[in-house]
Amino acid sequence: MATAPPPKTQPRQARREPSPPSPRWRRWLLLGLIFGLGYGITQRLLEVPWGQGTPKAPAFKEKSPPSGTTLEEMRQRQGETPKPLPADLEELGRQQREEKEQEQEAEQEEEIERNRETPVEKKRKEVDPSIDRNPSPTSPAQPPTLVPPPPVPPPLLPPPPLPPQQSAPPASQGPLEPPPPLP
Repeated sequence: MATAPPPKTQPRQARREPSPPSPRWRRWLLLGLIFGLGYGITQRLLEVPWGQGTPKAPAFKEKSPPSGTTLEEMRQRQGETPKPLPADLEELGRQQREEKEQEQEAEQEEEIERNRETPVEKKRKEVDPSIDRNPSPTSPAQPPTLVPPPPVPPPLLPPPPLPPQQSAPPASQGPLEPPPPLP
């Protein structure tokens, strides 16, 4: 009996599997990009005015007035003469300064009233300096006020479960019957 000769072994580095061919769409994409670039450059070159010297800026034309009735026409119909706008910036600035000064004076008077002490309170302070008309929040004479915590919202309930869905019958069974009404 004849036996086949043993296969020739090649070193692993020498065995290389052939790389898969690149997809054809990449070639067409590259071809399309090159064609588009060439077309764009050609269009630009055709638009350039060769040999005409320096290009001139476009001349701007004054637009015609908008159609419709203008303010001047309406004034002429009514018989009115144009009047300047009554805006005196110096007067407005003076009024604003006066208002600010009045507000500051009112605040100063309120502060004086708050700081004013009656003669009885002065005598009490002379006798017992720990007495203060406006005690600070850290003074031991007043216990700290406790702020209640914000109310806790009720826990959210999960949504009700959905009714079970019927699976579609195979195409060989025929049309579906309408599902029963939900309670």
